[in-house]
Amino acid sequence: GGGASSCAFVSAPAPMATLDKPLSEAYPTLMDLKLSAELEARLHYENVFEAPDECARREEVLGEINEALQVWVRAASALKGIEDDLDPRCNLYTFGSYRLGVHGPAADIDTLCIGPRHITRSDDFFGSEFSDFAGSFYETMKNHAGTDAIVAVPDAVVPELKLVFRGFEVDMAYTSLPTYVSVPEELDVCETSVLQNLDDASVKSLNGCRVADQLLKLVPNHDAFRTALRTLRVWAKHRGVYSNVLGFFGGVNLAILVAKVCQLYPNAAASMIVYSFFQLWDAWQWTTPVMLTPIVDEGHGLRVWDERVNKNERFQLMKIITPAYPAQNSTFNVTHSTLSVLKSEFKKGREACAKILLGKEKWPHLWQPVPFFQMYKHYLQVTIVARNEGDFKKWEGWVHSRLRMLVQGVEQSTGGALAAHPFPEKHKDPSKDKDLHCIYYLGLGPAPPIPGQVQAPRGTLNLNPAVEQFQLLVTNWVNRADGCVVWQPGMEAHVKHMKRKDLPVFVVQAAEIVQEAGRVAAGMPPNDPEAALEAEAKAKAAAAAAGGGVQAKRARETGNDENVVDEPVAKREKVEGDGEVAEAAMPAGDGDGDVKGAATDETATVERGIGETDGAVLKTEDEKTEDEKTAVEITDDDETADLVPVEDDDIDGLNDDDGDVAGLAPPEGGITRTTSNSKIKVSFASALKK
Repeated sequence: GGGASSCAFVSAPAPMATLDKPLSEAYPTLMDLKLSAELEARLHYENVFEAPDECARREEVLGEINEALQVWVRAASALKGIEDDLDPRCNLYTFGSYRLGVHGPAADIDTLCIGPRHITRSDDFFGSEFSDFAGSFYETMKNHAGTDAIVAVPDAVVPELKLVFRGFEVDMAYTSLPTYVSVPEELDVCETSVLQNLDDASVKSLNGCRVADQLLKLVPNHDAFRTALRTLRVWAKHRGVYSNVLGFFGGVNLAILVAKVCQLYPNAAASMIVYSFFQLWDAWQWTTPVMLTPIVDEGHGLRVWDERVNKNERFQLMKIITPAYPAQNSTFNVTHSTLSVLKSEFKKGREACAKILLGKEKWPHLWQPVPFFQMYKHYLQVTIVARNEGDFKKWEGWVHSRLRMLVQGVEQSTGGALAAHPFPEKHKDPSKDKDLHCIYYLGLGPAPPIPGQVQAPRGTLNLNPAVEQFQLLVTNWVNRADGCVVWQPGMEAHVKHMKRKDLPVFVVQAAEIVQEAGRVAAGMPPNDPEAALEAEAKAKAAAAAAGGGVQAKRARETGNDENVVDEPVAKREKVEGDGEVAEAAMPAGDGDGDVKGAATDETATVERGIGETDGAVLKTEDEKTEDEKTAVEITDDDETADLVPVEDDDIDGLNDDDGDVAGLAPPEGGITRTTSNSKIKVSFASALKK
């Protein structure tokens, strides 16, 4: 934008709710500490902590890669006439879950290499296939003894090398700074001056580090933040909403949501941070942006997210804004279908946490695996195949990144009447080569009404336009860097409609195993047994302390407290000025009782502020009727579904044992139009159950 708009943006107060003041600075109660200790102890059995020796090996791997980088930079600089006396060097930074301190065992390591101005990304870091990548860092790591596998992705939004190094997956992005021949070791990437004169890919590469560092600066309590974030990552993965590329949560936007709750309750224990997470975001109006800090345009000519200036940004369905300049919406991938799923999971998470706080359930109840293959009666099966392993890795990544376009196509081609719920987990057919194929599933069901949009009349819904659009998109795969066509013969993606009763046996069996493990809360053996035992001992001590506090309270209430030791009272501050107890985990208001950015909700609210006395009354929803339960999740009865039951002959679709398949890869003779006999049509009797 121009100078005038930049100045106006900096000086004018944001008209949106930023919630920049804490709702409560109360300290946790003994019961809060007990629940938090139990939560941390349980997390040791959810495969979220890595063993100490693995942590040490991870640091050694980073050190070895950094050493290889320095040797490569000096060699590449010498070829360009830069002598060693100028000390050409680069820096290696980490970001993502590793930088935030919430990575688990076998998690990948996101890294950024910042190099000098004479070492470029395209020619030096990736190299050129026309010169056999001679002198490139890609060639250096390909020939390194520690490299198990390496793939270059130069045409991604954030170009990177993906390598497996001594058993660890490492993603490496690269950017060169035009002001340095030798990058200083003490370079602060949070300084906005490092963004000057950089291309868009370099800015996005740097923003990974900048956002992670800014997050840690804005969070008041790192221990509670990390425990809560680990918990919610487990929840998101088990509930099938952890995939940013499909339109759900990724590591960054989930961390921002947790950080926002930590800002509102800076002294709260991890257990109440988790509950407040669901309480807040279940009530949130997602037309209101979520921001950790006010948005400022620092005048370097970069596009900053601002829905007042950029009108298209007003129509984004979910707005979780990154805290570093240039501010961006980290959830622009969210579709109507995935937003509906996220809202449903917020509500279920709030209800699960309410039962946990009341002592009716334990923590594993929060992340019971989602019964995805029992939730719908109709599914789309997307099978991705290629002729060789190298082609398949690239092709699978590309098609997977475009699946959300198929979701949008289903929404648009049915006039908003049908929603497509993508499931992040991929499957492998045991009868096929596991290195040359994978399968993804999308659940099909009636969509909740979209405000302002006219619903399509009931009847047959034709999905053929969505498939054809998806077909053209994935097969027209062009390298952004040089414009060359990447698609190769043999790269195929097939879409097949099927009913729940026709799902492959290996998919159903795998889902049943996961569901059973979730029902019994089996967990996994801890990677660090000593830490797990220590956490369990801490939980027992916290439970004993909380039990003593309850006894003391009862004695005081009965007036018989002469020989009872009172529980320690932490410093507490009232949330409201009139002495009334505030509702827990609700967004900040303007003093009149109304909440900015949040919808009113009368169910599952805690009638106390975080840190208030333990005798609070927890209001939960009335027990659901059987009809209400079937409207959310399906039982084993094939006729009980999110969709109103339909007869078999209501489907005039593909693959009803007639061999019709809508293949997405064109034949060698070119793309052929789908015939009328192979159209995908789905008919539904009525809309969502009340």
